[in-house]
Amino acid sequence: MEEKKSEHSPAVDRALDVIELLAISKIDLSLSEIKKRLHIPRQSLIRILNTLCDRRILDRGEQRGFYRLGMRLLHIGNKLQDKITLRSMALPFMQELAEKTNKTIELSTLDRDQLILIEQIEGSEGVRLYSRIGSVYPYFHAVAAGKIYLAHMPEEKRKSVLEKIGLPAVTNYTTTSMGKLEKELSAVIKNGYAFENQELRKGIRRVVAPVYNFRNNVIGCLGIAATVLSFELNDKEYLGSAVKDVAAKISYNMGKR
Repeated sequence: MEEKKSEHSPAVDRALDVIELLAISKIDLSLSEIKKRLHIPRQSLIRILNTLCDRRILDRGEQRGFYRLGMRLLHIGNKLQDKITLRSMALPFMQELAEKTNKTIELSTLDRDQLILIEQIEGSEGVRLYSRIGSVYPYFHAVAAGKIYLAHMPEEKRKSVLEKIGLPAVTNYTTTSMGKLEKELSAVIKNGYAFENQELRKGIRRVVAPVYNFRNNVIGCLGIAATVLSFELNDKEYLGSAVKDVAAKISYNMGKR
């Protein structure tokens, strides 16, 4: 194993060592075998193994006292693979859309119930928008990508999400009425894209379309963002149609039929 740096957390380092050891092992390993190979004190190792099993990172083997990797890691790996594939698949289409519209193009996805920006291409206007890659959108109702996900949620889940975060006014343009928001979400399904008019940040408008996978699930959102000076209200349908068409191409390449 690699030498540990002093600023590392010993417990986290040890847990990762356990995961790495089981990942390369072709058989289930016993507590004593793990202890022998990693030189972790017995009581500390027991706590680590119990925690990893509780989190389903590890599973207990068929034999008592034996351990193996859990299915949770496969789930996490699949999620990561989806995001990497989505980004690499979408990038050339994003570049094409940026050249066509001269606007900033954004790609976002859902990660642990949060919207996160995973790619961005700045338009030739040279406008630096507030969002950066890795930025998290906190309020689903105030951003077009969030409206995409809300519109595709079952009604009960949508109600639960909105009750949890509420409908705070991020700007004086933000929709704070549940009735008005429901009408906007119906329009998202009808039009195939969502519109954001200075609701997250004053002076910024967005149109966003969903990207689907082969299961017809929304796995990401493709958006066009610009300042109100270059994105007038009468541009909404044209830009909405443009982003929807490109999102459909990405969806096709992600396996949607």
